[in-house]
Amino acid sequence: MSNKQINSNEDTWNLSVLGKITLISIILQAIVITILEAFVIYFHVNFVSQYKLNPIGEGISEADLIYHAIFGISLFFQVLLVIDALRHRNSVQIVALVIFNLLSLAYAGIQLFQHQILEVLVTLNATYSPTNPIFSQDDMDAPKYYYELMMIPLEHTIFGLICVFSVYLAFMSYMLTKEFGWKNYKIYTANPQVRNALLILTILQTLIKMDVFFIGSYALQLIPSQKIGYYSSVIEIALVFFFGTFMLLMAWFSVSMEMKYLLLSVINLYSVSLIYWAFRFITINLPTQSGFDPYEFTRRFLTFFLVVTFVLVLITVHYSIICFRNMMRGIYIFAVYGRPENEAAGGSPSSDTDNLESSKHISKKENAIRQHQILIRQQHDNAVLV
Repeated sequence: MSNKQINSNEDTWNLSVLGKITLISIILQAIVITILEAFVIYFHVNFVSQYKLNPIGEGISEADLIYHAIFGISLFFQVLLVIDALRHRNSVQIVALVIFNLLSLAYAGIQLFQHQILEVLVTLNATYSPTNPIFSQDDMDAPKYYYELMMIPLEHTIFGLICVFSVYLAFMSYMLTKEFGWKNYKIYTANPQVRNALLILTILQTLIKMDVFFIGSYALQLIPSQKIGYYSSVIEIALVFFFGTFMLLMAWFSVSMEMKYLLLSVINLYSVSLIYWAFRFITINLPTQSGFDPYEFTRRFLTFFLVVTFVLVLITVHYSIICFRNMMRGIYIFAVYGRPENEAAGGSPSSDTDNLESSKHISKKENAIRQHQILIRQQHDNAVLV
């Protein structure tokens, strides 16, 4: 590695005071709230251990633990987002971080309300069999009252902390976007068309990262489907995991490598998936005729994730189409100008133009790389002549 590249890497991680404060704040928030969530989970497990649950009760208890796990994952997902955003001085991702934090706040609000219902319903039709000697054998509700006194203050504290932190993060993000500005989107060329293409590409990459979290979180919620009695079959659950992973990998690879026909396939897959998200939203919220409602305990969580996922996928399709159109017009960013970190290091574009054949059938990507290389050489020759 050259000295120039080493210096560039050092500069990349040379955070400003504002960046350091933001990073430390988000890490501390994740640690503190995770500790509080761990106590809530601990009390929940102790609470349900005082009963012998029926299969539906076991499924509801599993779902409750999964929702706590998703919330914990969201905290550390925010840490990864801010690290990546600060490292690349990515203003788009800073804005996305604020949006994601607000969605986490909404999720925490649903969890605060829904968790109290789950704690009551999880023990319906359960056999009272206390394992803790402090509980009387004759008072079935004693564990509920005891553990509610432990859990409810913690849950309100968690919600309050996230509310305060959301306001704080919005302010810090505003200051960071002012500090970063939008220069990252101007380093390649003075051509506004190329700058706009880079901005769109960055937005699309950020959207895919958020898709990963929300699609993955929805898939996790299907794990206790059979116990609770969801309409989802085992095959559907497996397909959501497999198809979701495959689609997201294709999306990231097609954008990072600027492969337009693979991106076109991703657009088609994402568009088809919209049908599934809409279908599941309708089936979950339709009134039941039989009197048995398998989504009674989890409807708010599932609806929240389905709505957010549908909107994110729709926006991702929109920006994917714009990126595909740019590639069809021969506007490539990473292949022609390199990545921001390569450019800052004085590196060359990711593709070697000297090895391109002089065929008349070269692709638009290869032609764009060649034209850029010719322009660079002309500028170099003119500088030498001067």
